[in-house]
Amino acid sequence: MNPYIFRGFLILVYQQQNCTRLMQGVFTREELQRYSLNFLCGLYKTTFGNLNETANGVDIYFKSVSGSAYERPSLGFQAANEIIVELVQSGLIEALSADAIRLTSRGLEKCRKVCR
Repeated sequence: MNPYIFRGFLILVYQQQNCTRLMQGVFTREELQRYSLNFLCGLYKTTFGNLNETANGVDIYFKSVSGSAYERPSLGFQAANEIIVELVQSGLIEALSADAIRLTSRGLEKCRKVCR
């Protein structure tokens, strides 16, 4: 894994966690919850519920949440990172980087309840 990409992801996570008053998010709280669930179900389908399988978070976002994000990729990347941070904070996924995310056992349990 490229240490610079990982460092950039950690900086983004820090900014999301500690500078929320200074930053305007892409989503409202309700949208973030709804899109996070779509994202989580997309990750579940992509990894077939395997806790050891990783997936690319940006790809999951583009496939599961917003196909129209291809028109404005920078906004898509920002939105994907916002969702990833939300799900990591909730304990539903683990993120080694934005390119390598996977379900946690708690996330798998939730997916089995809500994803079809």
